[in-house]
Amino acid sequence: MNRELYARFATCRVPYSIVVLIERYGLLPVEDLPVSRAIKNRYQQALQLDQVPTNLLVPGDPYFPMHLLQIPQPVYGLFFLGNPSLLEQPMISIIGSRDPSTSHPKRLSFLRPFFQSPFVTVSGGAIGIDSLVHRLSLKHHQATIAVLANGFDRFYPKQHTTLFHRIQQMGLLLSEYPAVTPVHKHQFLERNRIISGLSSGLIIVEAARKSGTMNTAGHALEQGKDVYCIPGCPTEKHFQGTNQLIAEGAIPLLNPEEVSKSILMNVDKWESRLL
Repeated sequence: MNRELYARFATCRVPYSIVVLIERYGLLPVEDLPVSRAIKNRYQQALQLDQVPTNLLVPGDPYFPMHLLQIPQPVYGLFFLGNPSLLEQPMISIIGSRDPSTSHPKRLSFLRPFFQSPFVTVSGGAIGIDSLVHRLSLKHHQATIAVLANGFDRFYPKQHTTLFHRIQQMGLLLSEYPAVTPVHKHQFLERNRIISGLSSGLIIVEAARKSGTMNTAGHALEQGKDVYCIPGCPTEKHFQGTNQLIAEGAIPLLNPEEVSKSILMNVDKWESRLL
């Protein structure tokens, strides 16, 4: 399928399952699509678009991360602001609570090797640990990628607008949602698979038992990624999620220098599995 069709379908949020059908059989009459009326409308809108955005990465583009096509709920379109060439560098996803513990400065300081390394950091731009990951990266002149859950015309949260502009200048903003897409709760859960999918490993600073961070961990495990957690006091809610993940097989992050080296060594191995 040519680039223009990918871009049209990504702009109108046509499900990847329909894209696969078109790749196999060519363009189909809308009435032959085995989908809801709403999806058929998106399909028709895609074919009738006057133009598609230029800040959109699709399969075949130089920097599109092709491994996102092989994760559950594949991603075939990414809108971007900033430097897309960062997607060719080793990436590490670092996430955590929106309501951090009082010990979060020490926990982030403990991860200093990941902020002084060849990695590009990836997080979700949210209040709490995510935004601190981006800020620390910028402080150490390290590239960072923020994966947003809405379109670029409506930055969320609004108080991070200045931060997002800084990331655009020194890193990369990504979203699978077209520019005018408003904020909806389910989109935060959807974008989590991209945060984990981009990187060769996921680091969790802290997480409650029920949280968006745990949802991202679930995506990472489903994608076959290593999940690293900083242990914490079992009686504090901020660490109950991370401790649970460790009990279920996640890797306790006890030596950041060694983990950093190990992940870098495994980047090529992980990418070769996706070829």
